[in-house]
Amino acid sequence: MRLDPILEIDVSPDVYNPSDDSYLLLKVVELSPDGSLLEVGTGTGLVAVHAAKLGAKVTAVDINPHAVDCAKRNAARNNVRLEVVHGDLFDKIPGSFDVIAFNPPYLPGEATSTTWIEKAWSGGDEGSEVAVRFLRDAWRHLNPGGRIYIILSSVGGLMSVLKAAKERYSAEMLIEQRMFFESIFAYKLEPRSSSRE
Repeated sequence: MRLDPILEIDVSPDVYNPSDDSYLLLKVVELSPDGSLLEVGTGTGLVAVHAAKLGAKVTAVDINPHAVDCAKRNAARNNVRLEVVHGDLFDKIPGSFDVIAFNPPYLPGEATSTTWIEKAWSGGDEGSEVAVRFLRDAWRHLNPGGRIYIILSSVGGLMSVLKAAKERYSAEMLIEQRMFFESIFAYKLEPRSSSRE
């Protein structure tokens, strides 16, 4: 999807604000106007609002109640319809989707982070724990032919995530964006046929 400069995305002090990784995810997501999308860890709703603007059926979920409120405000502000759910990954998500998009917490940090902002970037000791947990169940929520777009980091247990993905998914690295102290990667994952059996 392309960044729509007309869309207005409000931010909040308790919500991860769109950054380089958010815009990278937006850039790689491919979705037809009649498709369905689930954005996990929606934050401000940047990707979800753009997808809804295209006409897609969109669900967004976040564990942070402030993010849920922020995404709802951004949907209303841009006059788009999307369902925003307060939940942890898939625990409140029934059904399946054509596309799942996720910019997970991927930096190494304490699993017991106390603020919502810390929780937004802290992926556990290695940085990979949240992404690995996501991959365990994501395939169950994909329609046939569905795919996942996920952001990973060179400092966030990249190899652990790819190893966890290998059993159920084929992985394609779409873009690498080099930063000052890390590289971030946009990957497309598709379930292997054996995953559906």
